[in-house]
This record gives sequence, C-alpha cells and structure tokens, in this order.
Amino acid sequence: MAIRTTKKPTVDGLNENHNRLNMHYISNAYGYTVYYSVGATAKKFNASTLASETPYATFNKTAYVSTAAAVTAVNHHAQETGLPVIDLGSGVQGTIDRGAGQAYLTWQAGRWSVTVHASPVMGQDPVAMSKQLVALFNQYSLPIPSQVGAGNFDVTDNGLNQTITWQEGAILYKISARSAETAIKMASSMSR
Repeated sequence: MAIRTTKKPTVDGLNENHNRLNMHYISNAYGYTVYYSVGATAKKFNASTLASETPYATFNKTAYVSTAAAVTAVNHHAQETGLPVIDLGSGVQGTIDRGAGQAYLTWQAGRWSVTVHASPVMGQDPVAMSKQLVALFNQYSLPIPSQVGAGNFDVTDNGLNQTITWQEGAILYKISARSAETAIKMASSMSR
C-alpha cells in the first residue's frame, strides 16, 4: 500500500519460495528504496526490526529534475571498437577491455548495455559469467527504457554489486542484488 501507485518488482527473484521474505522501505521527496531480506521469521512490512536484517536485494526509484539527468545517472557503457571480440552465444558479441589488473566485457542489447567486471589478478575471467547472463536474458525480458539501461555485474559476489538500472523519462529505477539471476528476475517482473 505504501508504494502502490508505482511500478515495482512482482517476484522476489529467489530460486525457491520463501515464507520468511521480509521487506521494508525508506523514502524521501525524490523516491524510495525497498529492502528485501529473508529472516528467521516473517515480519510485517516495514517492521522496525527489519533495518537490522541484511538485504539480498534492493529496489530503488528516484525522480530526477529532467530526462537528461536521469539518463546521465544510468551507468551505461557504449561498446568500444578496436577491442578483442568475444562470442557469447545466441548471436551476441561482446568486447573485452583488459588492463591494470581488471577486465570488463561489454555488449549491447537494444537500449541496454551489459558489462561484466572481473579481476584477472584474482584468477577471474568475465567470459563464463557473461555467457550465463546471455542465457538468462534469453529467458527473462528486461523492461524497455525510454533511452538507456545498464546491467553492471561483477564476477565476485560481494554485497549488492549486481545491478540493473534504467530510466523511464525523468524516473530512474535500480535493482541491486547479491545474485545476478535475482536482479534479472526482479527486473523482468516489472516489464509485465
């Protein structure tokens, strides 16, 4: 009821149905953030004790002063030319940029850019995760942004670092999750 007049994910993004899913939110004049967690017990929406639970995902809606400001806030990456090309399957080609102990594999899908970060110094490679993401995007459709959207993922599961961000006019939506699959499922449920 607190956020009934706006778009929001309609699925929890988890692989199994949890009967202990908890949600709370904070808001300001520009929007709100909903925190999703799985607790020891199910609690009422926005219960004061939920702030101490570690979220597995967040959903954020922010209103900007203009469409241009919302577009600028999306971490969209244009695919660069002159970089090595990687075949990711399903006809998708990405480019990989390696240097300074970092690797970024990027591809375009309509108005979306998708980037996977890895640290070769830590023995990481973005290719395997990128191929998994292409398969997930074939299964789940993301919302269509007005101008741009960005999926920014990290090979390391380190907090809420798997993000999907898009703008619709002057509104910016962002889903952050511990799992790329969770973020994709939640974002896909908003396109219905």
